[in-house]
Amino acid sequence: MNALLRLASVETKLFFREKQAVFWTFLFPVLMIWLFGAMFGNQKIEGFSYSDAYIPSWVAVQLLTTSLFTLGTTLTGYRESGVLRRFQATPLRPWVVLMAHIAYGLIVFIMSAAVVFIFGTLAFHLNAPKHLTSTIVAVALSVCALFPFGLLLTSLARNTRTAAAVSSLLLNLMLFLSGATFPLAFMPKFLQGVARALPLYYVIDLLRQTWNVSPITSHMTDVAVLAGLCLVSSVLAARFFRWSSEV
Repeated sequence: MNALLRLASVETKLFFREKQAVFWTFLFPVLMIWLFGAMFGNQKIEGFSYSDAYIPSWVAVQLLTTSLFTLGTTLTGYRESGVLRRFQATPLRPWVVLMAHIAYGLIVFIMSAAVVFIFGTLAFHLNAPKHLTSTIVAVALSVCALFPFGLLLTSLARNTRTAAAVSSLLLNLMLFLSGATFPLAFMPKFLQGVARALPLYYVIDLLRQTWNVSPITSHMTDVAVLAGLCLVSSVLAARFFRWSSEV
């Protein structure tokens, strides 16, 4: 446990030394919320106010970007540069390395979500969650689903360039087709079906609903999908974890 905490602490400190990572994690979501708010701030979106619909959605997007880039791509870079091979010479088990990165990602996510929440409250009068406990559980379940998902996808990549390309493709695909930016009601039926095949759709729906409408027990389809994704991704991420980029 001490090794896990120390490794997570080191990774968090290294993250805050990367100016680009800090910008994309903390400032970019704020800029996007402000931009979309300037365009749609006075409109109702699927029955919700702009802030109540889109700020929970951007919390979901932050989870996805953290899983793909802050965690997955970083771990792939460590594998490619030989850092993980040095870990292999220590008593550290693979699950300790994975859990340390998940803990570090969770710290970064909580801080970035707090920034978004504060900005949304001050700039767009964001309402507090109507079902706070359910919202917290929904966020925790989403973390358990998306973090291993990101680690799995990037663990299959041969190098950092491939991991970054796959992560960018998935992020853009989910960003525009999951309801995070454009309401699904405006999309053709075919694209609405595609959206329901994307993990981010269920995270967004669960966060929006528990934040604004009803407790998590009323949204068991979302819960089941995310729980299944958590289980499958966790098992496969551990199964395909590699210390070296060499086959």
